[in-house]
Amino acid sequence: MYILEVLIYIISIALIWSVFRKKTIQPRFVIIMIGTNVLLLILHVILFHFRWQIYSLYSAVFLVCCLGLLHIFSSVIINKSLKIFLGITFGLLVFISSVTSYVFPTYELPLPSGEYLIGTESFVIEDENRIELYGNDETEFRKIKIQLWYPAETIDGYEQAPWLEDGVEVARALSKDMGLPSFVLDQTVDIMSNSYQNAPISSSLNEYPVVIISHGWRGFRNLHTDFAEELASLGYIVIGIDHSYGSVATVFEDDDIAYLNLDALPLRETTPNFIEYANQLVNTYAGDITTTIDYLETINALSSSSRFSGRLDLSKIGLLGHSTGGGADVAIALNDDRIDSVIGLDAWVEPIDEFEIDKGLLVPSLFIRSGAWETGFNNDSLYSLIGNSAYPPELYQIDGTTHYDFAMVYMYSPLTKLIGFSGEVESEYLTNILKTMIADFFNETLRNNTTSEINPEIWDEVRVIEID
Repeated sequence: MYILEVLIYIISIALIWSVFRKKTIQPRFVIIMIGTNVLLLILHVILFHFRWQIYSLYSAVFLVCCLGLLHIFSSVIINKSLKIFLGITFGLLVFISSVTSYVFPTYELPLPSGEYLIGTESFVIEDENRIELYGNDETEFRKIKIQLWYPAETIDGYEQAPWLEDGVEVARALSKDMGLPSFVLDQTVDIMSNSYQNAPISSSLNEYPVVIISHGWRGFRNLHTDFAEELASLGYIVIGIDHSYGSVATVFEDDDIAYLNLDALPLRETTPNFIEYANQLVNTYAGDITTTIDYLETINALSSSSRFSGRLDLSKIGLLGHSTGGGADVAIALNDDRIDSVIGLDAWVEPIDEFEIDKGLLVPSLFIRSGAWETGFNNDSLYSLIGNSAYPPELYQIDGTTHYDFAMVYMYSPLTKLIGFSGEVESEYLTNILKTMIADFFNETLRNNTTSEINPEIWDEVRVIEID
């Protein structure tokens, strides 16, 4: 993509320089330059679609092409003042295109480190045992969407999946939620994942352990694709949940979309019974996890026609959650004996009832806290939970990080650091830290691999937090 854009820039600059020269220019040269630029532009549009960031580049190309044609087919004299005006206009258009392309780039997803190729498939689940609390229809059943990432046998002949499976709808809902014009994050639609749609599952093992990932409030399932693909490449079947109405957008069908419902979690500062709302939300997320496990049991049954029939090791289920999703993981693990281990990234456990916290977790757990969450209401509940748990839970803090660093906000723009979404730790480095810690923990707890113990001493930013 960027090579084509650079070539268009170079040819456009060369053409406008040639036109502005005092020396006579060969018409054949101008026509060749214009033709090459137009062909490159057409190729760019075909391969990469229209991106709003380069509309000004298209305008600059149109300007120089018109100037070139005017120069060789018209007797109009381009005087000095007009040259200055046109030159400034061209430069401004190129500058705008360059800046917006830098500020809102099309990044590449981190490469997974494991040996397996990765397939992906999505499902919509309706839970007829729960009424939807956050929709407009009081008779509507709760409905969620899940995406599975899994070790693939081959990817030959299968289509590479985009990062945002639901594309423009999610990107524009995200822009709206951030208070930006709807089109601003459209470039994220062109980001491709490392997974392939509906590829056959690998035959290397009969069954694969399972990890379920839950996003935070105002997140969406693909914000943790980096973790999902890493684990899938290491031999796990990973399920990401879109928690309807807590996700910026959950796309069931083209005309059936559940957008974020801000009334589900009003502002703490203006809501006296805020914790009641929070408790309901966390337990709704927890219910989604239960629904997902029940669904996995259905498709894993030998009578199922699913590609996953008999391939899910449901005796080994790990949960990974961020923020509200982390709180939901704890809430379900406190009461569902199908869960074998839990990882919480800034897990929001404050809304969980105190009597539930007092039970403590009966399975291995790992909590990773951002530097931004070192203080706050949540820690009282977190420390109590850790103190009451049967296994000695591990609590680590990664200094120099924000709450949003545990999700893929780094894919939006390099400006995330300037607006406080990202902390001081470089995103690629932090992602590798988190992927290593997550993989080591699940390898130890779901695969009994004692050589995969977490060693925080290899990272200066990671601290062990001792609970008195």
